[in-house]
Amino acid sequence: MKHDVARFEEGLKKKCNCGFLLDLALMETVDDFLRFFESDEERKKALEIQQAAQDICRMILNEESSEVDIEIAKENLRQKVLELFPNKMETYRMIYEARFKRLWEQFRSRD
Repeated sequence: MKHDVARFEEGLKKKCNCGFLLDLALMETVDDFLRFFESDEERKKALEIQQAAQDICRMILNEESSEVDIEIAKENLRQKVLELFPNKMETYRMIYEARFKRLWEQFRSRD
């Protein structure tokens, strides 16, 4: 069963139909989220995703990286997520694309 974690209130617990108790108070990072739900093989794939996302974050912070290069890197990462975790695109959007947008607005927006 899928649960929209963005709608949970802080400290709210949700019980899945499978019996698993999801406690968002225990999840502070992406690693915490993945540790609860992924197999060892999926965690390795998720680490690849995290490393690519960190590279994109560094690109956004580096003013020498062009917007075009950043957009290409983001699209490549989206394709990789689609390939490795096709059923987790919404999670990808919530975590990574939101992070990229925040960084862009904070460090690259021109007022």
